[in-house]
Amino acid sequence: MRALRTPLTTAAVLALASLLATGCTTAAPAPPPPPSATGSPTNIRPDDEREQGERAQAAVSTTSPDAPEFVESGLERVGDGVHARSPLTRGKGYRLSVACAGTGHVKLAVADGTPRTVACDGVPTTQRIEHAPTRLPIAITETPGSTGMVAWQLASVPT
Repeated sequence: MRALRTPLTTAAVLALASLLATGCTTAAPAPPPPPSATGSPTNIRPDDEREQGERAQAAVSTTSPDAPEFVESGLERVGDGVHARSPLTRGKGYRLSVACAGTGHVKLAVADGTPRTVACDGVPTTQRIEHAPTRLPIAITETPGSTGMVAWQLASVPT
């Protein structure tokens, strides 16, 4: 038997080249993003963060920033944490209020004290600082799987 050869037309060659080029350049679906280094989900919407931040700040805002007893305050993402060294008047009394809005828990450590767990339920927790040092270290860190916003406020109180 003899093979039959038919010449390829220019249109057939172009169609074949187009098909091969398309097949070589089609991208595979992108893999899902890896979890963050701390294990927290990375898909939190900005509107959720804003609402969580407002909720956490409202929970701790017991002293107006214009009041003489106001010292300082802050708001951070749970994953970023809080690492402050607040300047205080040595020996004076202070109140630290902390609230986390989101999911999970954060760990709160004040000075060299034992860390305590704070739920990210929007409910504030307070701690009185008696006989303050000149610098008060405050550390608020996430626990695995926690998300949200954490707010804190430091105010002086009568001793």
